[in-house]
Amino acid sequence: MTDDGSAAADERRDSPSERPVDLRRQRLRQIPEPESQPELPLKPETDLAAARSEIFEDNDPSDPYGVGATNLTIAPPDERQIARAREARLALLTADAPGAAAEAAEWGWRGRINMLFGAQLLPRPNGPETAFRQAVERIRQPLPGTPMIVVANPKGGSGVTPTAIMLSALLGRYRGGNVVAWDAHESTGTLAARAAAEHGPATVWDVLGQARKLCSTNADASALARFLHRQPSLDEVLASDQDPGGSAMIGRDECAAVLAVLRRHRSVIVVDTGNNPRAAGFRWAIEHATALVVPVTDRRDVIVGALRLLDGVADTGHDELATSAVVVAARDPLPGRSVEALSAAGVRRVATVPWDPALASGERIVLSRLPTATVRAWTHAAADVTDAASENLTCHSTPLESEYIPETDWVTASPVPGPATQSRLTAYRWRHRADGVRSGPPRYYEEPSW
Repeated sequence: MTDDGSAAADERRDSPSERPVDLRRQRLRQIPEPESQPELPLKPETDLAAARSEIFEDNDPSDPYGVGATNLTIAPPDERQIARAREARLALLTADAPGAAAEAAEWGWRGRINMLFGAQLLPRPNGPETAFRQAVERIRQPLPGTPMIVVANPKGGSGVTPTAIMLSALLGRYRGGNVVAWDAHESTGTLAARAAAEHGPATVWDVLGQARKLCSTNADASALARFLHRQPSLDEVLASDQDPGGSAMIGRDECAAVLAVLRRHRSVIVVDTGNNPRAAGFRWAIEHATALVVPVTDRRDVIVGALRLLDGVADTGHDELATSAVVVAARDPLPGRSVEALSAAGVRRVATVPWDPALASGERIVLSRLPTATVRAWTHAAADVTDAASENLTCHSTPLESEYIPETDWVTASPVPGPATQSRLTAYRWRHRADGVRSGPPRYYEEPSW
C-alpha cells in the first residue's frame, strides 16, 4: 500500500493543473456596434390614392389590394346549406315557430297576470305578440352564404342611414352578432356618426391597408374587430373616412376588397350606399346585392326617386332584385296617399314603420332608447328583409327535396310588372292623375340615372 500511495502522489505531481480564475477581475469583451442606417424622411400621407399605389404597386391590377382571386370570387352557397335554409322556411310556413304561441304571454293583460300570479296564460294565436315572435324567428332563420343587404335611395333625406342602422342592430340582436354595417359612401359618410357607439378613428381605409393579411389563412377571428365599432346590440360598424382634405374615394376595387374581407369574418353585411347613383361604389353594391331595401317617406319626391331606382335596377338586368326589394315606408303622423300608391306601382313588399323623431333628428340611434312601438315595427321590417335575402339566396340553386317552393304567406302577392321601361314610375304617376298632380299621359323630361 505504501508503494501504491507514493505512485499516486507522483502522478498528481507530474500532471499539469489549471490556475484558479478570479471572476471578479475578468472584463467582458466589447462587441462592436453595427453601423446605423440613416433614417429616411417620412412623407406626409396627404393623398390616400398615392399611398395606396405605393403599397400595392407590385400587385395584380385586377386585385390591387392583394386579397387573392379566390376571395374576390363569390361562390354560390353550398347545396347542404340551401337545403337546410329551405327546410327552415318550409317549417315557418307550415307551423308556428317554436315558442311563438306555446310560451307564456308577456304582453297585455295576459302578461300582467302571468307576472303577478305566476300563471301560464298563452298569447292569442293571431295576436300581435305571436306575430312579433314569429318575426323574430324569421330573422333567426338560417341563411346560406353571406347575404349583402343594400340600403339605397338616391333622394337625400329619405332615411338610408337610419334604416341601415336599425336593420343592422335588429339583425345583430336576434342573430347573436356577426353582423356588420358597412358605410360604402365614396367619402365622408355619416353611418358611424349616427350609430350608438364609436370607438377610435378606424375607417374603411384601415381595413383596405390590411386586406391582404385579413384574407390570409393565418388571420384570426379578432383581427377584423380592431377596425370595427362594436355596438350595444352586438352588431358592428365599418366607418367611412372623415378626412375633408383627402382626395381618394371608394370605388369598385375598394368595394370588392372590403367585401372579400367581410365575407371571411362576418355572416351578414348591411351596406349604406349613399345618395349618388352614378358613383362607382353605388353601382357595384347594386350589382352584388343579395337583397335591396329602399326607404321612403310620405313625400312625393322621395317616392319618385325610389321608383326610379327600382326601374333603373330592373333595366340593367337585375329585375329579380328589383322585384324582391323591400320598401320601408316611414309613416308621418298625418300620412298622405303616396305610400298607398306603392302597391299599385308594382311594389311587392312594403314594410310600414312609424315616423320617429329620434331617427330623423340626426343624433345617435340607440335601440334601447327608442319607443316600443318603433322597435316592434322595425322588427317586422327586418323579418321581411331577411325573407327577401333568404329567397334570393335559395332560388339560385335547384332544391334537393322538391321543385316547388311556395310564396311566403305574409307577403301580399301582386302582378309582376312587365319589362317596359319606367313601369313602376309610370303606374305611380297614373295613380296620381286624379289627385291633380299631373294630368294627361306621363311625360319624362330626362332619362333615368341608370
